[in-house]
Amino acid sequence: MIPPPADAAGLVHTFYVIETDEPRIEEAVPAYSAQLIIMVRGRVSFTFAQGNTGHSATVFINAPQLRSSLCVLEGPVLQVGASLTHAAWQRLSNLPADEVHDRLLPAEAVLSADQIAALEAAAGACQEGLITPEALCTLLTEVIAAGPHAPRANHLAVVDAILHWLGSGFDPVLADLYASVRVSPRQVQRICRRFFGVAPAQVLKRFRALRAAMLLAQPTLSQELYDQIMATYFDQAHLIRDIRRYTGRTPTQFRQQSLSSELLDPAAHGDAGSPLKSAAE
Repeated sequence: MIPPPADAAGLVHTFYVIETDEPRIEEAVPAYSAQLIIMVRGRVSFTFAQGNTGHSATVFINAPQLRSSLCVLEGPVLQVGASLTHAAWQRLSNLPADEVHDRLLPAEAVLSADQIAALEAAAGACQEGLITPEALCTLLTEVIAAGPHAPRANHLAVVDAILHWLGSGFDPVLADLYASVRVSPRQVQRICRRFFGVAPAQVLKRFRALRAAMLLAQPTLSQELYDQIMATYFDQAHLIRDIRRYTGRTPTQFRQQSLSSELLDPAAHGDAGSPLKSAAE
């Protein structure tokens, strides 16, 4: 994981670099925000919850994931990606998350020909050792910052409120979200679907499962935190079902080192990951 610089604030949750000499790795990828990805070496394919499969190009986009997916890395691999904030995805693509999700998109669906050419040239330079993977992150920031669309200010205010609400605790009350904004509950739901893919209650369910998965993977998890997690679920079976739905793994499997564990870093989820971050520390 590579933290975004100050000039990427509000645009990128985190950058990441995946490098391996292994010929083949199968891995579950948790539900995640949209990602702009450069494949310097190797190939990757994703099979999503609906059964559709997508294959990588040198530059491609993983649209917002509402559920976990299975990815297969064919190496040697060097992959550099940027996890976009929900607002940045709209700024870059203007594609509603409830209509375009759980699929790979060709770069030309969102980026200009000049932007794609610049990223492909940078990938070639990185493969030849002329620039570092970190330099690709700088170029990705420039492309994301140049997003041509301008989300409405009142929509962004609702998105900020949703993120603050998600980050306010393990199981925040929906009425608190509605009370914090100046638009109707119906408008909140409509904006939430555009930016997050589903209504607020379902977004909370997803983030709650992601937090639970990461916390349960901590060998030093306190009984107090464990009790807080369990209090938000009807029983352990419901907890395991949701964790599997949104991460593709079980709590026991998260104790094993994997790409999934890295992608569940609290920093990768922005403000909404803050309770998880503080609890994990």
